[in-house]
Amino acid sequence: MGKAIAYDLYERVTGSNLLLVDKSRESLDEARKLVNKADIRVADLSNAEEIYRIIKDVDAAVSALPGKFGKIAWIAAVKAGVDMVDVSYSPDDPMHFHVQANDAGVTIVPDAGVAPGLSNMMAGRAYAQLEEVRELKIYVGGIPENPIPPLGYLVTWSPEDLIEEYVRPARVVKDGNIVEKPAVSELEKVIIPGVGELEAFLTDGLRTMLKTLKGVKLMEEKTLRWPGHAEKIELLKTLGYLDRKPVDLNGTGIPPADMTAKLFRERLKGDSKDIVVLRVIASGRSSLNDMEIEYRMVDRYDESTGFSAVARTTAFVATGILKLITEGTIPGPGVIPPEVIGMDENLFSSIAEWLSWRGIKILERITESRSIPSLP
Repeated sequence: MGKAIAYDLYERVTGSNLLLVDKSRESLDEARKLVNKADIRVADLSNAEEIYRIIKDVDAAVSALPGKFGKIAWIAAVKAGVDMVDVSYSPDDPMHFHVQANDAGVTIVPDAGVAPGLSNMMAGRAYAQLEEVRELKIYVGGIPENPIPPLGYLVTWSPEDLIEEYVRPARVVKDGNIVEKPAVSELEKVIIPGVGELEAFLTDGLRTMLKTLKGVKLMEEKTLRWPGHAEKIELLKTLGYLDRKPVDLNGTGIPPADMTAKLFRERLKGDSKDIVVLRVIASGRSSLNDMEIEYRMVDRYDESTGFSAVARTTAFVATGILKLITEGTIPGPGVIPPEVIGMDENLFSSIAEWLSWRGIKILERITESRSIPSLP
């Protein structure tokens, strides 16, 4: 993700005025092959003070850290007085930092990837077009072009955050109330034109939308995978391979999830050609008419750059948002969730155009039918 973000920032936003920071010199060297005029710095980014020392002298920052470091990146941005776009899948609520960011004159856009991120913007755009939203459903997944044994999957992003997606309870809205359901539950089949039959299951992707999209009766996010994947993940969960609690092994406490993440990173490799599928469907009412609004996006591995579809759709959303911040069009300061950006038609169109320039197309379908009042 970081490499794709750096590539796009270099080409379309910053030029050579770019600083790349990572704890891995190898990762930085890989990025330099694409952006050879950028400055690089090796640093431990696991604490807020170190992040602060690095970003206090820059104009704006993009954080592509693992989710567990999302919170410290926000803290560092507020302290440094630096606007930040963040793609981490953080377990913390970014809205808790809205007042601090606002007081510091800092704009932070969290969850600024493909999902959460672009999915939020699509949801926000649909929400803004409807007077009443009854249902809002998000289907999203990054999958290999063809199912790859043993899980029908390959790792194209942080395996630690991938595991978090499978174990973190999914917060959904049912009958207008926020409820928690087990992740990887409520399995259903979904047919995607041009892709085929996939399976969908609940994950915790609504996040800030649970607070910002008010009055929705039913709202949920489901992750898409090739059929059979969920059953195997449930087996790993049942056997304890995704547990965070350390297990004693010859006097050493090892969280099984850490070992599983390491094995996922090493073993779930292969042909890196992948697909990202995103569908957002909102149904409700506009004036006297019933209306359904659907946004759809399918993206694929890019042969010319070697970027996975997951990297493209995550990175280029983040860089597009940063471009809007540099232009002064994002409604900051404070913590600005992506769905708020989507509610603004001009900002949504700007992001859609930004993605289209990289070959990522968003399709919109609106179906409208007139409601006839029932007779007394």
